Amino acid sequence: MSNARLTPGQRAAITTVALLGVLGAAATVTFVLTSSFTEKKWLVLGLILWIGISFTATGIYAWARRPDSRFGLQMCLVGLSWFAISLGTSGSDAIFTLGLTLSSLYAGFMVHMLLGYPSGRLHSRLERWLVGFAYAMTTLAPIAVLLVTPLPDEVPRNLLLVDSDAGLADVLDTVMQSIAIAITSLVVVLLVTRWQRATVPERRLLAPVLWSGAATCALLALTLVGQLVRLPGQVINVFDVAGIVIFASVPFAFLFGIMRSNLTRGHSVGRLISRLGDGPSPGRLRDALATALRDRSLSIAYWMPDAERYVDASGEPVTLPQAGSGRAFTEVERDGRRVAAIVHDASLDQEPELVEAAGAAAALALENERLDAELRVQIAEVRASRRRLLEVVTRERRRIERDLHDGAQQRLVALALTLGIAENQVEKDPEQARGLIREARDEARLALEELRELARGIHPAILTDRGLGPALEALASRAPLPVELADVPQERLPAPVEGAAYFVVAEALANIAKYAEATHAEVIVQRVNAHAVVEVRDDGVGGADPSAGTGLRGLEDRLSAIDGRLAVFSPSGRGTTIRAEIPCVS
Repeated sequence: MSNARLTPGQRAAITTVALLGVLGAAATVTFVLTSSFTEKKWLVLGLILWIGISFTATGIYAWARRPDSRFGLQMCLVGLSWFAISLGTSGSDAIFTLGLTLSSLYAGFMVHMLLGYPSGRLHSRLERWLVGFAYAMTTLAPIAVLLVTPLPDEVPRNLLLVDSDAGLADVLDTVMQSIAIAITSLVVVLLVTRWQRATVPERRLLAPVLWSGAATCALLALTLVGQLVRLPGQVINVFDVAGIVIFASVPFAFLFGIMRSNLTRGHSVGRLISRLGDGPSPGRLRDALATALRDRSLSIAYWMPDAERYVDASGEPVTLPQAGSGRAFTEVERDGRRVAAIVHDASLDQEPELVEAAGAAAALALENERLDAELRVQIAEVRASRRRLLEVVTRERRRIERDLHDGAQQRLVALALTLGIAENQVEKDPEQARGLIREARDEARLALEELRELARGIHPAILTDRGLGPALEALASRAPLPVELADVPQERLPAPVEGAAYFVVAEALANIAKYAEATHAEVIVQRVNAHAVVEVRDDGVGGADPSAGTGLRGLEDRLSAIDGRLAVFSPSGRGTTIRAEIPCVS
């Protein structure tokens, strides 16, 4: 056991509980051995000490072992409240009366402990109501009974006695017993139902405490029923003794579960290492881990550091389970690097050493499968990029065809017709012919301008002739909002780099004009460590989604073709920054 994860407050709380346990044991010895009316003192003393110490000590161990779980504290409360029974052997009227008042409190803590196992947290509204009712019964019912119950003369006085009424006391006792039977029976039903609904890993975890606790509640209910229907004393004693024995075994059942878990961990991890030694084929690793952890629903998510996301073995994105979903995950690292996440049944969170040991044993194999998954992701991205590039090429070709057909082609057809008419009119009407030729010259000029505009969309001539700076200045001058250019390199960059940088800025400014609702944009181009870094910032509404449109995806494909990277930072309400890093390789 290591308490390295304990906070100072938790250490102080555990120390306090341990001291209370020592004081409770010492008080028990004092009260029982000095009692003038307690029969079979050594048996009573041994029983109180055995159960009180075992619950308190085991609870402290469980608390230190799992500080985040409330189960250890609840087990300590069962043990400490059990010591309170010894107060009922005191010769002092006040202490004796207090002992009778607190004599059933341990049962409320026990119900809470059993229904909350193993996390210490209740699972439903019914369980919360039942625990609340159990606490009310174990604290208020004894007081109600003591108000009207006369006690024998040989014991200390009942200081709570208001009016001695044996008949009313019998009625109250019967009602309280009936309610206690209902509570304990319902606890048994809930525990059995929980077992039936549990997964295989959950059942392995629940079995020791759940079944010993359910048997305790069942025998307690039988004892109360026997008293209610006045069964022979020998039968009631059998139920009573059996119930106490099984109740006393609950802490040891819990410890047995831990010991079994430790043995299972060593055996499972050993078998896992043996299977991994054979070099598991793809897909076999999941089966080996599922067998080691006894969780057939187990799956593996592989970490992609570049994309900062998890994927499955086929490269598809994976979303890790959320708290409360019944599923959990444990991340696996190798040499300080995140490799994968084992997605498993949530009950295995109560056995983190087992999952962590299995993950550590399989870290190398997980790293190998992660590399395979990363390769599949890259292949899928290349295929998707090629498909998108083909779609872009097809779309651009159709746009050029349409623009040529609707623009320059129509003007050239009109030019040809005009020249034909002018040719026929040269001899008949020279003046009209000259007018037609002037009209044809205008058509030719307009056609040339349209062709230049079309060519600029394919690759601007100013970029080839004068470089990136002048091309960006021309681009900024045509933007529908103020654009500030900063730090544009004066020297020429390789042509592919200038082309990629130009189209990053062009697409970013187009998106700003369409969607950003911005009043200002800034373009920064810097050369950093053999990379051209292009940033386009705006003061718009933000919230841009790179995967929503084809423009930015097209830029990603264009940049990836020259080993470049594109990143988009667009928090809602805080503008958008598009950043491209382009290797400056000639």
